[in-house]
Amino acid sequence: MPFSHDIRRMLLARAEEDVRRWCCPREERVDRGRHPDTHWLAVFSGQVEANDARLFLSTFQLTQFVAWDRAGVAEAIKAIHAAEAFDPCVDIPQWADTLPISRGQRRQYSSAASKIATFARPGDEIYIWDRLASKAARHRDWVRNGGVGAKYLGRLYDADGRHDYPAFWRACDQARQEERGKTDFQQVRDRLIADFRHGAGGDVMADQIGVPDSFIERRLLDKLMFWEGTLLESRPI
Repeated sequence: MPFSHDIRRMLLARAEEDVRRWCCPREERVDRGRHPDTHWLAVFSGQVEANDARLFLSTFQLTQFVAWDRAGVAEAIKAIHAAEAFDPCVDIPQWADTLPISRGQRRQYSSAASKIATFARPGDEIYIWDRLASKAARHRDWVRNGGVGAKYLGRLYDADGRHDYPAFWRACDQARQEERGKTDFQQVRDRLIADFRHGAGGDVMADQIGVPDSFIERRLLDKLMFWEGTLLESRPI
């Protein structure tokens, strides 16, 4: 069943709080000294160094199972940013397979590829591959189908044993279109955009480095689905 009104209000409030924390002015720090989103938007629009890659991968909890080739990842970030065209459903799976590592087992690094692309190309329609967001998307699929059949909450979007990022992208995009039709989401999104455009995000949120309003909308959806997935994991609906 859908989340109750009270639960949705709580989840949306948590999502708004997260976006505000992580899109603060770039000189501020979040959660034990980590750089905010605004820092990475600025860094990824310029010259990215190996240490930038190291800090980004650590900030976004991407170092647990792999030793990255940091200089190689920095070059990948620059290549993603500089690409004339970028199709998330094609390019993120390709980068997930090819992001350079220094040692460890080669895997699909869909989370890393989608997180890098989110900040290297803020104007593109990119959704971050995430286990908890997948739970939320699966639940939304199930609700949309009238609550019939299996929920598949614990299954990532996959095809032939591999991550199916295009299927995940479509599920997130459908969720976004649905949220655009909900007054509570609209109000939070518009409030965030207005606040960031008038100083909360500093010059990093200004149009000159290509950060559109849709970036904030997608970050709000990402945080909302994260909290939905967290709730579903702890207390199945």
